[in-house]
Amino acid sequence: MFMAISLLPFFSTQALLLLILLFSSTYVTSQAPPASNFSCPVDSPTTCSTYFTYLAQPPNFLDLGNISDLFGVSRKEIATASNLESEDTPLFPNQLLLVPKPCGCTGNRSFANITYQIQQGESFYLVSTTSFENLTRWQEVEALNPSLTPTLLHAGDKVIFPLFCKCPSNTHLESGIAYLITYVWQPSDDLTKVAAKLNASERNIVIENNYVNFTAAVYLPVLIPVSQLPVLSQ
Repeated sequence: MFMAISLLPFFSTQALLLLILLFSSTYVTSQAPPASNFSCPVDSPTTCSTYFTYLAQPPNFLDLGNISDLFGVSRKEIATASNLESEDTPLFPNQLLLVPKPCGCTGNRSFANITYQIQQGESFYLVSTTSFENLTRWQEVEALNPSLTPTLLHAGDKVIFPLFCKCPSNTHLESGIAYLITYVWQPSDDLTKVAAKLNASERNIVIENNYVNFTAAVYLPVLIPVSQLPVLSQ
């Protein structure tokens, strides 16, 4: 009895450490998209036209003009890619849009670099997760803006935000894949629903992202291989 009681603190400590380790591993996994997914393939062009999905959100991004300003593309380009009737079509919360943007290699990673002007009280993390809806990570933003101190940002500072993207390789093109759309996985998503929404193959999505269980991809950018742009139901 004495031995069993004396060992309890040891086992409790071990169990606690194990739980902390498991939580930390899960947190790290949920914060970082696989680096290999967005690397620059040796057999792909240095630049290409690509597309990002974006959810219209109040209060600032329920307007096509504000979204076009954010991404630095015209309202007409977004309206055409997103199957909207016109540039003046009213948007509703969580409406899915397609935003066209050139993609290219920065170092050994593929990004679409967007210059953004910091507003009062904003941080790399806040802009990455809200305005850009996790299409980038604050770590990449910090690395790409070495002259700025993240804790000392001022209104008006111009910051480059690198959005994850990827150009199709020759292998992709030979298999009929014309675009790799960057899509941020949502908590309510499942593979079948996302594939149907973007007119993609479930098998191709799994292969492209190396995921077995996409619950690990919630709020992370993933690549959706498509042979042609989906016609979004609006």
